[in-house]
Amino acid sequence: MKNIRYVIAWALALCVMAACDTELIEEIGNSEFYVDVPPTAPETAFPNKQINFPIEVYANAGLEKVELKTDFQTITGSEVTSFENPKSFQYQFSYTPTNAELGSTLEFSVVAHDKRGFTYNAIYSVEIVLEPVNMEFVLPEVLPDTLEVGDTLDFEVQIASEDELDKIETLLYDSPIEGLTVTSFENPFSYTYHFEYVLVSEDGGKDVTFSFKATDDELKSDAVDYTLYVIGERVPLPIDTHVDVVMGMQSNSDVGPFIDLSENIVYSVPDAKANSAYVDMGTFRSGSSGINIFAPIYSNAAQFIYNTTNWGDDWLGSWTVRNNTEIRRVAAEFMTADDFYAIEDDKLILEAFEASEPSAENITKTEEGEIIAIKTVNEEYALILVKTIVASSSGSITFDYKVQQ
Repeated sequence: MKNIRYVIAWALALCVMAACDTELIEEIGNSEFYVDVPPTAPETAFPNKQINFPIEVYANAGLEKVELKTDFQTITGSEVTSFENPKSFQYQFSYTPTNAELGSTLEFSVVAHDKRGFTYNAIYSVEIVLEPVNMEFVLPEVLPDTLEVGDTLDFEVQIASEDELDKIETLLYDSPIEGLTVTSFENPFSYTYHFEYVLVSEDGGKDVTFSFKATDDELKSDAVDYTLYVIGERVPLPIDTHVDVVMGMQSNSDVGPFIDLSENIVYSVPDAKANSAYVDMGTFRSGSSGINIFAPIYSNAAQFIYNTTNWGDDWLGSWTVRNNTEIRRVAAEFMTADDFYAIEDDKLILEAFEASEPSAENITKTEEGEIIAIKTVNEEYALILVKTIVASSSGSITFDYKVQQ
């Protein structure tokens, strides 16, 4: 019986020895053959910034080749087959992540081959993250809170950047102010930016925000804002007029129940979900509350009308964006249909919105001849004049509307 035990033990020992003679030797603390990724190797890296550090490789039997792999494929140009010292080598890890790899974790294999035909594999992982922007903006300690149309703003902004500056500009109403963009720097890491601007009538009667934006040579950017109130009469803005716009109720199979007022696009339910960021309002008909005009954020519309039972995966609650459009009912004594059709700019539209009842997510029992004021997702103001209503769940609402350009 003892002989049988000895035979089994000897067979197991042979199996272990045979396993050690395979082509892959993992990291088991083998002092004769190893690849040592240093603990100082970066755990995070940035797109378009090279990762570069040395890796210690040792093979007592002599090195045949060292290479770098990812997804089991050798990275082109990573192979080294010539060694001044055949036993010991410092392999230089080098890789530049791309923008497409932002947000992912890359896993590399550093593979050493020795002259016996054995390989040793060491794993290195790195997360690709967005590089932080390191800029500093210093505005004057004292700046005016209020000025008048015709006054001049004139001051300097100190801007410092860790990376070389490529451009500095001032944005107003989301567009660069012509003549204030700088692209040439005596010192690309520190610059005194001179800002000068004469307040014009278009700025009057409102808060005006200037954004001082700096961009470095890697296209990273940062900005600081300055806001003041400009005294003066606001210049009216032009408007667009749309007539005979038709929206369906929830069961209307011919025309959709959602709309982008800025572009005058009526959406079916599936299309509205796909374009949810642009949807300003929707409609439905209820037996108790009549014709409803509502903002996408309105919870009852998602719970009872555009729900999963009726619309499956396209239901309102699953939208990526549900805009909180402001809707107000305009009092009949404030504006008539004739007043509505006489509007030629946005002045009366704004006055109607401000003079109307507080904003709501939903307006019920909408009737023909009513005027509704709306502030869209684009922060454009609009007035809707209801013309005709077909009061059923498969019915519709027809209206004209005027909206700021």
